[in-house]
Amino acid sequence: MTPAAGPLPDFDNARLFDADPQVLADPHPFYEAARERGPIVREPHYGVFVVTRYPDILEISQRTDDFSAAVSAYGPWAVDVLPRRPEGCPFGEADVSDELEAWRGETPFGFIPVLTADPPRHTDLRSVANRLFTASRQQEIEPRLREMAEEMADEFAEDGEVEFVSRFSSLYPFFVITELFGIPREEQDRLREQFRQRSAAGVTSRPEQSDNTAMRDRIRNERAPGTDPADSLTPNDRQFLDYMRDRRAHPQSDILTQIATARFRDGTLPELEELVEVSSVVYGAGNGTTTDLLTNAMELLAREPDLQAHLRDEPGEIPAFIDEVLRFASPVQGLFRYAKRDAVVDGVQIPAGSVVWLVYAAANRDPERFEEPATFDPLRENARHSVAFGHGPHFCPGQPLARLEGRLAFETLLARMGDIRIDEAEFEPRWPAWYVVRGLESLPLTFTPRSP
Repeated sequence: MTPAAGPLPDFDNARLFDADPQVLADPHPFYEAARERGPIVREPHYGVFVVTRYPDILEISQRTDDFSAAVSAYGPWAVDVLPRRPEGCPFGEADVSDELEAWRGETPFGFIPVLTADPPRHTDLRSVANRLFTASRQQEIEPRLREMAEEMADEFAEDGEVEFVSRFSSLYPFFVITELFGIPREEQDRLREQFRQRSAAGVTSRPEQSDNTAMRDRIRNERAPGTDPADSLTPNDRQFLDYMRDRRAHPQSDILTQIATARFRDGTLPELEELVEVSSVVYGAGNGTTTDLLTNAMELLAREPDLQAHLRDEPGEIPAFIDEVLRFASPVQGLFRYAKRDAVVDGVQIPAGSVVWLVYAAANRDPERFEEPATFDPLRENARHSVAFGHGPHFCPGQPLARLEGRLAFETLLARMGDIRIDEAEFEPRWPAWYVVRGLESLPLTFTPRSP
């Protein structure tokens, strides 16, 4: 599958962060326009440095002394509350690292710490997350995860039609992560709604309604100097805190217990408040981005009947298919970094205090790294080298689980669904008006029932 080529759009007039309908429909021409402009370009509306080339993203991701994760998913809206570069300071001399740490000290919880922390704090928090999805753990949970996929698919397998997002791709990751966390069934619906509301804060799928003021106000309120850390905990954070208090006192064989009883690298037992966002982030990431992975994969598969037949005959190639989906239709478009000091990357000067957007989806189509990058090729040998899960210290710790869910889901679905097609009469492509993640909000399908 190769998208139709055409003239590149006007990058200067693109509203990358303001729900521009053209960008939402297909952001890749805008990413390509940025890459053609230069290695790193400054978009004109918010002054964000846009990084689209594969090696530059690898470099910035590793340079944690120069680039902080403090802005992570918030991007341009965090600029109002972050330290500014001193005026009149010659390039090469500005350094706002101390001001950034002072700002963190005033508001220790507002942003999600594990996503926005820098070493050494991030290293400690990440050491906890790294232990959750080991190879042995994956092997242990695979039979149950396969059973869950089969149970869910069997509910519509004989219908011949299904709205895929509401009936499978949003439910399967949710129930997987919820069961792995050991959350009681009677509390799952409430928790799911809390996460849905949290994810939607400041984000709407209706461009005419999306000026991002809600997100901007949320950031300002959460990061106000003197804010009590407890006030920054969301309702689901508080719920996870209660869960972990219980698990520390009464350990079980679930992820919450692993987090609650984990020790840092030096052997110290963290305060539970330090770990609550680890649980919250792992739980949330295990929902949304995997939903988008499954949805994007099914959209691509539904347009390729020969590929469907091939993967049914050769299910061992489904992991390669998943890897190419991650490269070609990356669920996470990109995350942000904040320049702590004046830096030069690929010959481009980035002043201290600047916001930098690492566009993973663009790097995954960098022609210098991937041959014919705009072509979907499930046999691509280097697809697994994409940066769909980020790179460096913030590389996603849940990627083994996402890949496992993708493999089990499509082994299950292809065994039960033949001649999968998009129901074009019902299909209205719509994406969330957010620049961080990308996945269809609905995907109506028709298919021929098959016996597994």
